[in-house]
Amino acid sequence: MHNLVDFFEIAERLECEYRLTRTSDGNQQTVAAHSWNMLMMAMVLRPYLKKSVNMERVYELCVLHDLPEAITHDIPLHEQTDSVRVQKRINESDAVAQIVGLLKNNDIQARFNEYDARQSYESRLVKALDVLDTAVQHMCAQDLAYIGEYADGFYWKMFFGDEIVSMFDFEPALRGVFDEIRRRVALRLKNELGIDERDLIK
Repeated sequence: MHNLVDFFEIAERLECEYRLTRTSDGNQQTVAAHSWNMLMMAMVLRPYLKKSVNMERVYELCVLHDLPEAITHDIPLHEQTDSVRVQKRINESDAVAQIVGLLKNNDIQARFNEYDARQSYESRLVKALDVLDTAVQHMCAQDLAYIGEYADGFYWKMFFGDEIVSMFDFEPALRGVFDEIRRRVALRLKNELGIDERDLIK
């Protein structure tokens, strides 16, 4: 029981770990809220998916995918240089080992390995949901201008570039949802900030 309580203390930190993305009330989103949003999206998208999916595994991957950040902390994408990503991977691997060591649960290790490998349909779906929730938060933010503050419009370009779009092509329902979110964001950019999204990807 001692180890379980130690784990619960670690997991609770996700409620205090903030991401760059802002919620509709102007606050920063927590990592815990991000994971919860992904669970909800997985549940409601299930009937629209073209392929049958192991939803228990999807839910587990949603809950676990960012859990190492309770120890390592979230690093915004615009700060992730090649060297930062290498160190991030090392730190998160150490965090996973710490978490699995407390739980002594091979299934938990297997889920981390599955998400990291990104070979199963479930892990690809969860990674897409990870990005989709970020898109939703940008769509819902009170003031979209904050995204343009970072790295010469990094997030604008990421949002409207082809690389992110291609992540959703394996599942038409996800691509359809993402396209609708981008349409709404583009409308907000034009109406609120006078920005044409086509200028963001040059």
